[in-house]
Amino acid sequence: MPRISRHRDKCKTGHGCDRTAPVLCSQFTVFANGKSILVKGNRVAPHVRPNPAYPPKPPKCIPHKASLTGSSKTVFVKGIGVGRRGDKADFGAMIGASPNVFAG
Repeated sequence: MPRISRHRDKCKTGHGCDRTAPVLCSQFTVFANGKSILVKGNRVAPHVRPNPAYPPKPPKCIPHKASLTGSSKTVFVKGIGVGRRGDKADFGAMIGASPNVFAG
């Protein structure tokens, strides 16, 4: 069973420039290990990805927005699936999670 992901746990972005970034929680009522639990739709912190027009158009990396798009189908916070290690985020997946709280 995957471990629960929490506020500021990191995801692999799935692209160059910033290869990892923290995910920011939108709810602050349900916690694991003293940190708010992530839910589907939470935003990945601002980060940069490779610019598809580079070269010739600089810069090499450009700002990029993303979110947690995967979640549990059976465990919810306020009716929204909780985020877990391995759930999709940006073009990668969550890598940060609680050491001892799990959700199916």
